[in-house]
Amino acid sequence: MDHYQGAVLYLDILGISNLTKKKVKLTPEDYDAWGITKRSEWNEHFFCAKLLVAFRSCLEDVKERYGNIKVTQLSDCAFIWSKDAAAVARAAQDLMWALIRAGVLCRGGIAYGEIIEPDRVLKSIGQFVLGEAVTMAVECEGKGKGCRIFTEPELALQLTGTGPRSDRFPVKSFAELRNPLSGESADEFRWYLQNLPGGPVVNDQAKHLALLELMAALMCSPRFNWNATSEAGRLQLACSIACVSEATYTFLPSSDTVFSVNQLMVTTIKRTPALQSKRLQLWASQAASAFDRRKATASKLSGALQPDL
Repeated sequence: MDHYQGAVLYLDILGISNLTKKKVKLTPEDYDAWGITKRSEWNEHFFCAKLLVAFRSCLEDVKERYGNIKVTQLSDCAFIWSKDAAAVARAAQDLMWALIRAGVLCRGGIAYGEIIEPDRVLKSIGQFVLGEAVTMAVECEGKGKGCRIFTEPELALQLTGTGPRSDRFPVKSFAELRNPLSGESADEFRWYLQNLPGGPVVNDQAKHLALLELMAALMCSPRFNWNATSEAGRLQLACSIACVSEATYTFLPSSDTVFSVNQLMVTTIKRTPALQSKRLQLWASQAASAFDRRKATASKLSGALQPDL
């Protein structure tokens, strides 16, 4: 057996259990959103297969992008692991961006610790991994709601305080979430605050626009309509939108696109691609105006501070 210290990401598609148990009432609009045109294929298992294929495609893309990670899919969940904790964290952020854009709602757990895997295994039937980091990652995944990645302090320490400077993540990438009623807390890896996947470092305005894109998809894309058919699914979506919307305030403090979970739970809309596009265009236009005003104000202040010649 090969054992070493590293990071493990555990990722799970939300709502699949209820879907396969026929607790979700699928509509013609749901099938249309996923390109299922044959009425003979209008059942929960064909629909689930579409989700799993999209999930697998995103996993394959991220594995190709990061050659030093290992990936295995187990039906509606997956593990990603490596000795390189920074590579696992970057793969996690890229994967979450890709999944939401594809219309797949996932939640994850990521942890650092001992990893054990066989040094010789028949990979044609898949890889497997175990160890302390695997157990902790699975436990972390269930700590909260929404398309988030929950973690533990050791990983935050590894990614923000040790290792080469090029591998370090900003401290704000991690946050402690505390329930004021119970005092319980959970640590979150805020993947949505990172640079866009596969691209260079971008400015605050571009990051803000990307967050608006995620919000428009989560709120209006018909691919998430089936998630919203149950109260549990609506809560997962509401928590997802709320945490991403709160992040918009990080890049634009004057943003009025911050929504609460309670507000989102009682809001009902007809999810369509047209509404998704319209809402994104409206938010983007409002944000562009706000950033222009900020730049104009900064320019005036800079001019006023220039000494007279």
